[in-house]
Amino acid sequence: MRAGLFIAIGVAAASIAAAAPPSQLTEGERLATILGCRDCHGATLEGKAMLTDPKIAVFYSSNLTRALPRYTDKQLDHVLSTGERPDGTRLWYMDAAPYAVMSRADKRALFAWLRAQRPSGPEHPRIAMGPRFKAAVEAGRVKLESATLARDLANPPSDLGPATARGRYLARTVCAGCHASSLKGVEDAQPGDPPSLSVVAGYDRVAFATLMKTGLAPGDRKVGEMTKASQVRLHALKPAEVDALYDYLSRFPG
Repeated sequence: MRAGLFIAIGVAAASIAAAAPPSQLTEGERLATILGCRDCHGATLEGKAMLTDPKIAVFYSSNLTRALPRYTDKQLDHVLSTGERPDGTRLWYMDAAPYAVMSRADKRALFAWLRAQRPSGPEHPRIAMGPRFKAAVEAGRVKLESATLARDLANPPSDLGPATARGRYLARTVCAGCHASSLKGVEDAQPGDPPSLSVVAGYDRVAFATLMKTGLAPGDRKVGEMTKASQVRLHALKPAEVDALYDYLSRFPG
């Protein structure tokens, strides 16, 4: 019965993807690039080993091409927006806050493109915790995504009014995964950790656009993980989106 249900859902999802207009699929792929779906789930979304040290954990990212046909769009939205699967199990290392505030139009495009990918590759086992991982969980240093989501949503970045609303939305969906939901950087930051995005006030518009496109700061300087993020993900932002981000972040009070 259950296998038949999964097949039926998979067929329905494939039909929905096939019916999606090409422009929506193109936009969905662009959003997947900006959000870093391939960074964690691999170039073909088949999942990959994220950690293979038995003392810490053996952890694979999900094979999205196999997992998505099991979910309706409503269920998929729930997983991404809450960090909890329909069966009640919860996710580690899946940043839900950006998806929780994502617009319906962006979700529709993203889901349509994800569903257009043909199932391939193996299923991966769920996380196998080693002793160091378990100790970190018991000490509260590592938490399930669903346990931190309410805190993240309760600490949004400053609302600077309707003129910068588009930039604020983009910052919450594109930047918050690294710079925290408040955009003020991670707590107890160490050297090299993502800073508060109030640093954007130190860039002019052209320099900021160059950073987004190439990952290079003025003087052709590489700036840690931001350089990689721009070259792999953020280069796919449209010029108007970069402008909107700058309009908001250059005024961000930090």
